[in-house]
Amino acid sequence: MIVLNLEPKNYSNSSIKSWKKNDFIYKESSWSNLKLNKKYPNVEIIIIRLEKYISNNELAFFPNLKNIICATTGSNHIDLELLKELNIRLFLLKGHDDFLETIPSTAEFSWGLLMCLIKKIPFAYEHVKQGGWNRDLFIGNQLKSKKIGIVGLVRTGLRMAKYSAAFDMDVFYFDPYVNNKNYIKVNDFDELLSICDILSFHVHLNDETKHMLNSDNIHHIKKNSLIINTSRGEILEEKSVVNFLKNNRISGVATDVIEGEFINSNSSLLNEINNIDNIIITPHIGGASYDAMRACEDFLTDYAIKKIKNKLRKK
Repeated sequence: MIVLNLEPKNYSNSSIKSWKKNDFIYKESSWSNLKLNKKYPNVEIIIIRLEKYISNNELAFFPNLKNIICATTGSNHIDLELLKELNIRLFLLKGHDDFLETIPSTAEFSWGLLMCLIKKIPFAYEHVKQGGWNRDLFIGNQLKSKKIGIVGLVRTGLRMAKYSAAFDMDVFYFDPYVNNKNYIKVNDFDELLSICDILSFHVHLNDETKHMLNSDNIHHIKKNSLIINTSRGEILEEKSVVNFLKNNRISGVATDVIEGEFINSNSSLLNEINNIDNIIITPHIGGASYDAMRACEDFLTDYAIKKIKNKLRKK
C-alpha cells in the first residue's frame, strides 16, 4: 500500500521508519509536483498538513484513496462531506485528549502572542529596526490584576488559565461544558466580554462557535480590551473586530489564524494589517514547533497504522 506524503518538509524520521517497518511503501512529493490531469491510482494513503484546502480538485488525483493522515486537531481545511461521500477515512489528532495533554505548543504560543501584544514588543522592534529609539511610543501594560477571559477551558485554554494565574491575573472563563473551581466561571458570554481586559479564544470551530464574537455581541466588549485567537479564524467575525479597532473600542488583536484562511484568504484583519498599528498576525504556527510536530506525527502514524492494518485483516 502506497503512502504519499504531500507536505514532507521536516516530517518525522521515526514516522517514516514506522511506515516502512509495517510494509507500507512510503513516498514523498508535493502538491506542486502533481501533474495536471494525471491520476495516481496506486496511492491509497496521503499525508497532509495545512498547505491546501482539500476539495474535489485535490482528491481527483487519487481515485483509489482510502485514508488521509493529518496531524492537526482542526479540520476546516478539509471538505468533510466529500470525504464521507467518497468513503475516505480521516485521521486527525482531535479526540486523542490524553496524548494532546502532553503537547503545550499552542498554549505557549498563545501566551507569547499575549505578551507581544500587551507589551507592544513587535511594534517596538520594528521601530528600532528602522532607526528609532522613542520608548514613549511603546508604553505597554502589566498583567498583574488584569482580568483575562478564557473562551474554552479545555487543553489549550486550561494551560492559558494556569499561565495567567502564575502572572497574578484574575482568571475568568466561558465554557458551558466545563466546571473548574480553580477559576471564575461566567455563564453568559456577553458578560465575559464586558468584564475582561483580555479575551483568549481556545475552542474548536463548529456551528456553535462560528462567528462567536460578532456584530450582535461585540458592543458588550470592555473598552480597550485585547483579543487573542489561536483557534480558527472563523471564530471571530473579523469585520466587526476591525470596526472596533478603528474606533478605538478594542486596543489590539493578536491572532495565529484568519477568516477564510483555507479557502479565499479574504481576511478583514489581514487587509488592515498595514493600516492599524495594533494587529499581530502569524501564519498559523501555534503548533509548529519541531518537537511537538514530531511527537504528533509519531503518535498519529502509529495510531493510523494500527487501525489500517486491523481493517485489512478483517477483509
